[in-house]
Parts: sequence; structure tokens; C-alpha cells
Amino acid sequence: MDQNQSSYSMEAQIEQFRSDWRKTNGRIIGVFTLLILAGLPIVYQDYYFNILVVKYYYYCAMVIGMAAFTVIAAIIYIRRDRLCYEGETLKTIRRDSKLSSLKATDWAMVAFALSAVISTLQSEYRYESFWGNEGRYCGLFLILLYTMCYFMVTRGLDFKRWYADVFLGAGVIVCLLGILHFFNLDPLGFKKNISPDDYSIFVSTLGNINTYTSYIALPAGISAVLFASEDNIKRRLWYYICMVLAFMALIMGVSDNAYLSLFALLGLLPLYLLKDRKGLNAYTAILATFFTVLVLIDRIENAFGDRVQEISGIFNLFTRFSGLWVAALFLWMLTAALHIRNRKLEQLGRPMGMKKRYRYLWLGLILCVTAIILFVLYDANIAGNGERYGSIANYVVLNDSWGTDRGYVWHLAMRIYNSFPLSHKLFGYGPDTFGVITVENYYNEMISAYNQKYESVHNEYLQYLVTIGAVGLIAYLAFLGTSLVRIVRTGLKNPVVMAFAFAVICYCTQALVNISVPMVMPLMLLMIMMGIAAERTQ
Repeated sequence: MDQNQSSYSMEAQIEQFRSDWRKTNGRIIGVFTLLILAGLPIVYQDYYFNILVVKYYYYCAMVIGMAAFTVIAAIIYIRRDRLCYEGETLKTIRRDSKLSSLKATDWAMVAFALSAVISTLQSEYRYESFWGNEGRYCGLFLILLYTMCYFMVTRGLDFKRWYADVFLGAGVIVCLLGILHFFNLDPLGFKKNISPDDYSIFVSTLGNINTYTSYIALPAGISAVLFASEDNIKRRLWYYICMVLAFMALIMGVSDNAYLSLFALLGLLPLYLLKDRKGLNAYTAILATFFTVLVLIDRIENAFGDRVQEISGIFNLFTRFSGLWVAALFLWMLTAALHIRNRKLEQLGRPMGMKKRYRYLWLGLILCVTAIILFVLYDANIAGNGERYGSIANYVVLNDSWGTDRGYVWHLAMRIYNSFPLSHKLFGYGPDTFGVITVENYYNEMISAYNQKYESVHNEYLQYLVTIGAVGLIAYLAFLGTSLVRIVRTGLKNPVVMAFAFAVICYCTQALVNISVPMVMPLMLLMIMMGIAAERTQ
């Protein structure tokens, strides 16, 4: 009996020791996660002149620091385990850490990293492929850091919902600076010595407007979902303020890329919110807010004239609609009416749920709109009927000048990929080496046609196709797809995780016309990692 008690006591001590080890790892990983969430968007040193390099080194330091402190903790605990428990704790950890425990998302992440390794090894520019120094520093080294960070955060992070608030707090700072820059106000002196040609295309603490809007898409998605799902009045007001600032910052960023994120967010939100009447009410409030922001910015632009940045593109398609303010007013009235009705139903004890058919109807609407868009693209480009679309022809005719010459770069990328031998088609030319290829082989063509060289495809997925090949692109898409399935499932029980899912969707949508940079991509991946980490506690 005494022997059994002694054995049980030893097992309890070992389990407590193992629990302490997990908590220590969780604290270490949590601290560095917060430093990335709060620090990466706002850290800078010499303003825009080295902003990419500074943020790249900052992220590298955070991940390496996370790994180093985790290893130090492991060495200390392993030493204690051997002294006190004869290595029994380490044996149980080894038994639990089997390859069979890896899920599809984990394997996809491993495949993505391995494809980048193979791509680098077969590249003619291994140094550039490893460091990505001829592009945006998105070489093999950064991809390996992504992989390290993924396994540390998903296995070790003790996720708390206030992590999202920390991220939104940093986002508020970025948004406010971007809004001030729209008014040509520069309190921190970011634009003091910048070239006049670049004055309007560098914004806030992120730099290029495309990078800026790809970042703002993340807090926009998170704040909208949390506003819609939060019951506490004070927290809901906080999320509403974050959402309004994100909407304003996206539009005032003067980049049409932002609207892809906004359309994805506003188009897909009902699939989540139409589960009950409160969700419907929240969605009408979000729509009303968006239209109100459009009206407000239009009035500001008209009132201040050349004292603010000029907005063109898709924004003008909205403001040409003379009834925009009427639509905003109608949506606010509908929001108020739904709120009053919901209060009465609650007082009467009536159920607030909505039938699934409403979400199915919305899904059907999304599919119809998608089909129409695909038909228009076919009709305008393949059938050659682009002239019939009038003022929107610039958006639907995908010629070389489309999207500030993105059409040319996309066509060039496909020409390059089609010229590859089979090995490069499978594994690419090397991570972040698109600029090497274009300068080596197409420099004169680029200069004569557009008087500039292109270092990026301006389409994240095409960029991966050329640089890490079909295998790498498939692995990346598999990682995104499987991770979204996992965090959406968790998000059905945890609104914060669902907010991360929508942030990722917003990012992935704008990535169709944007580039991957170590200023935003790490944050998007961290949304995925935190969502998967939260899965452990469900």
C-alpha cells in the first residue's frame, strides 16, 4: 500500500513538474508574441529610409529570442528532471511527441519550408535565395523563422483574449498616424526628408500605401467581428472605435487594394453573423458605419480641397452615387428598428436565433456575384468586349496597364514561369528572387516599357509560383486552407478566434494584388498560430 502511494506521489510530482515546464514555456512564448503583436507595426529607427530592414531585424530578433529562451528553459528543466526524477519527465514528453500527432496544417507548414529549402539548394543564386536581400528579405531564412515560430506558438502559447486588444491598440496608433498623414499632418516627422514624388505613397509607420493597407486589413477584420459579437458595452465601444478608425484608415490610405479586403469582410460576415437576430443587427450597424465613413470622407475631401490627399479609383465609384448619404441614413434607421425589435423579443422571452436558410441564401448570393464577376472578366478579356463596361473598364480589362501596371508584371511572371525547366516549375528559382530574374533577363524591356524595374509580382500567389514553384505554392495554399478550417471551427465557440479567421481572410484577399513583406506577413501568420493555440483550450 505504501509502495502504491509512493508511486502515485512520484507520478503526481512528475506531472506537476511537467505542468510547471509548460507554464514557463507559455510565459516565454506569450511575452515574445505580445512583443511582435505590439512592436512590429510601430517600431522604426530612421523613419521610411530603413523601415523594412528595421522591422525585418525586429521580427528576426523576436523569434530567435523566443527560441533561445525556450531552449534555455528546456536545458534547466531537463537538468532538474535528471537530478530529481531520473529523466522520467523527458521520457513521457518523448512518448507524447510523435509524428502521428502532427495534423494536416503542421505537415503543410513543413512542406512549405522544405519546398523553400529545395528551391534554395537548386537556385543559381543561393545566397540571395537564403537571405532574400535582392527582394523584400522574404528568403529561406525568414521562412524557416516562420516555421519555428509556428511550432512554438501553436504548441506552447497560453492564449488570452486580451492579446487581440493589444494588437488592436497598436493598430489604433498606426491608423491615427495614417489618418493624420491624409490631412498632411506629420507629428512624428516621418515625411520630413522624403522625396516629393514619394510623399503621398508612404503612410504611417508601415511605409508604402500597399503595405499599409494590407496591415490595416487585419485590425479591420478583428474589430468588426468583435464589435458584432461582444455583449459588454465598454468593450463593444472599444471595438467600434477600432473598426471606425480602421475603415477610415483603409480608405484614406488611397489604395484600391483596401477595397478587396473590405468587400471580403462585408461580403462574408453574414455567413457568421446571420445565426441570430443580434448578428443581423450588428451587421446592419457595420454596413451603416461603412457608408457613413464614405460620406464623411467625401465631405472632408470636398471641404479641405488640396489640404488633404486626393482619393481616386474605387472610392469615386461610391461617391458618384448621389444617394450615398440616403443609403447610410436608411441603414442607421434599419439598425435602430432591429435593435428595438430585438429588445422587445428579449423582454418577451422569444428565441433570438435565425434559421440556417438565411445563411444559405447569402451563400447563394455570394456565388451568384462571383459567377457574374467571372463572366464579366471572361467577356471583357477573352471575348474582347471590354468597351461595353464604360467607366469600370479599367477594373475589368486585365491588360498590361491594369492595376498600376500589375497586369504587365503578372504576364511577365507567367512568361518567366513557362520558360522554366521542370525542376524550377516544381520548386521555383529561389525564394524572393523575382527581382534577380527580371533584372538579369528583362531589364531593358522593363525600362523601355515602364521606366522602372520590378522586384515583386504584386500577387503573393504568383510570386510563390515563380520563386518556390508549384510545390511550394500548393503547400502554402494547403496551409492557409487547413488552418482556416481549424480556426473557424474553434471560432464558432470563441469569437476572438473567429475574428482572427476574418483577419486572415482579409489579408489573403488583398494578397491577390499585393506582396508579402516581413512587416505584415508575420502578423497574419501569428493570427493563424494564435487561433490554433486557442484550439487546445476548447
